Amino acid sequence: MKYACIDIGTNAVLLAIVGGTDLVDILDISTITRLGEGLRGTGELSASAMERTFKTLQRYENIIRENKVDKIFCVGTAVLRDASNSKTFVDMVEKRLGFRINIITEKEEALYTFGSACVDSSIGEGSVIISDIGGGSTEIIKGDKGCFLGAVSLPVGSVKLTEMFVKNDPPTINELEALRDYVLGLLDTPFCAGIIPDIFVGTGGTVTIVAGIIKGLQTFEKEKVHGCKIKLNDIKALIAELKRLTSHERVMIKGMEIGREDILLQGTILLEEIMKRFEKDEMLVSANGVRYGVIFEALGKIS
Repeated sequence: MKYACIDIGTNAVLLAIVGGTDLVDILDISTITRLGEGLRGTGELSASAMERTFKTLQRYENIIRENKVDKIFCVGTAVLRDASNSKTFVDMVEKRLGFRINIITEKEEALYTFGSACVDSSIGEGSVIISDIGGGSTEIIKGDKGCFLGAVSLPVGSVKLTEMFVKNDPPTINELEALRDYVLGLLDTPFCAGIIPDIFVGTGGTVTIVAGIIKGLQTFEKEKVHGCKIKLNDIKALIAELKRLTSHERVMIKGMEIGREDILLQGTILLEEIMKRFEKDEMLVSANGVRYGVIFEALGKIS
C-alpha cells in the first residue's frame, strides 16, 4: 500500500508519499507558492496566489497518479484557517482535482507535528519542546517521555513577520529590532516560562533549510538533515550573514531554497529567540512535520 499527504501552508505546499508496512519514503517534495501572500493586509487569498497553488496541486495530482497511491490525505493550516475566502479555494480544488482539503485546527497541527517527531525514539526519552516554524504561524509544543502535554500557536511565521516588519532589502537595524521585540513579547507567556527541556526539536521549512545551509549542502537532502543537530552559535552566524545581504545576494548562498531568500532571515531570528527562551544551545532537526503525522495517525503508528 502507498499513502500520500499534501500539506498546504502559507509559504509552501508539501507532498509526502510513503509505502510498505514500514512506511518508507518514496517521495518528499516542497514547492513554494506563497498562498498567504498579502493575506495580512486584505484578509483574503489573492487570485494569483490561488492560481499558483492550484497549479502545484495539479502537478502533485499527476505525481500521485503516476505512483499509484492507494490513499490520499490533504490538509491545510494557518493560511486556510485565516483567509475569509478559503472556502472558495477549497471548493475549487475539490471540484477540479478531487482533493478534499481538511483545514486542521491549531491543536491538530500541533498534535500531528508532535507525533511525526516522536516516531524517532530518542525524542521520547525525556522532556521536549518542539518548534514548528511555518509561514503564517509557529507551533510550540511541550511533551515528556513521548506524551503530548500541550501547545501554543504563535500568530506569526516567516512570511507574516516579513510582511509585518520588513520594508527594505536588506532589512534595516530598526526593522529587525522591532521584529525581535515583537517576538519576545509573544514568547513572554506562562506556557514558555520556567522550562528547560532535555531536547529541543526544530521542524518546518525555515528549520530544514537553515540546517542544510549550515551543513553546507548544495541542495536539500532529507536524509542528511533529518536527525542532525545544529548549534545556536551557528544559527547566530547565519543570521549575521543574511543580515548584510540583499535577497538577490542570498540566492547565491549554498543550500538556499529559491523563493525563501526574502523570508529566511526573519524566520531564523524567530528560531533563535525561541531557542534562547528555552535556554537551549542545540537543536535536533526533524524533517517530518504535519504531513507525516497525518499518515502516521491514520495508520495507527501514533495515538
